[in-house]
Amino acid sequence: MATSSSAGRILNLCKHFQNILKVSTAANPQRSAFTSDKHIGLYGGTFSLASLWSPSTSSVQHCRTVHTTISRRGLDEFFDFPENRGETTVKSGAPWTAKQLRTKSNEDLHKLWYVLLKEKNMLLTLEQEAKRQRLQMPSPERIRKVDRSMIRLETVVNERETALRLLQTGQEKGRPGDWRNNKFGFVYWYRFKEYAIPWYMNTRYKRKQFYTPKFVEPHIRLRIEKHLKERARKIKLHKETQRKLKERFPHIKVSAS
Repeated sequence: MATSSSAGRILNLCKHFQNILKVSTAANPQRSAFTSDKHIGLYGGTFSLASLWSPSTSSVQHCRTVHTTISRRGLDEFFDFPENRGETTVKSGAPWTAKQLRTKSNEDLHKLWYVLLKEKNMLLTLEQEAKRQRLQMPSPERIRKVDRSMIRLETVVNERETALRLLQTGQEKGRPGDWRNNKFGFVYWYRFKEYAIPWYMNTRYKRKQFYTPKFVEPHIRLRIEKHLKERARKIKLHKETQRKLKERFPHIKVSAS
């Protein structure tokens, strides 16, 4: 009985193997038709449809189609419009204010961020091209307007995140912390962290010194005095430069500050 059962199993395995060989030989002509066709993958790589072919499938309808965005202007997206080329000044609107941005939804702010980022890339490319040709960039103040708009947009988004965090957790910052002093007399923001053991048993945490020794206090006063002298020196130098420019070019307007 054992011999007959083992012989039956071997016979079934041979039949199964023969069926697999038949399917593979039938699929070889179709497989060879796909070996030379290579396509660009979703992340820039190349792949062959032959690598996706398996004997168990009879068609390639299960393969995911490659999606590409429509190129409208190509590399011209990094340059200004053709009608603005060669102009000394280009009309541009005022930067976005925080009051205007607060009225927008999160989706609109997300779209506006990428619009501003695209505009900034275009202006920076235009600035480098003007430097290469040793020409004046038309209306260079546009870069400053875009920077201000992006900074205000980020501020508005942070305000909304902070308000949501205060509502949910009651904490202003995403990672709570505290203002602390170090041993050199500097004040810095210390962010709390989670430890596996209590702080009084943690030797690594106990090595941190969150205080300023007494002998450091005179050096703190000297550091503050040095900073004030340096700032006064810069202000005096700026005023002296403005006075010399006023004497040399009396027709130009020089700021008094």
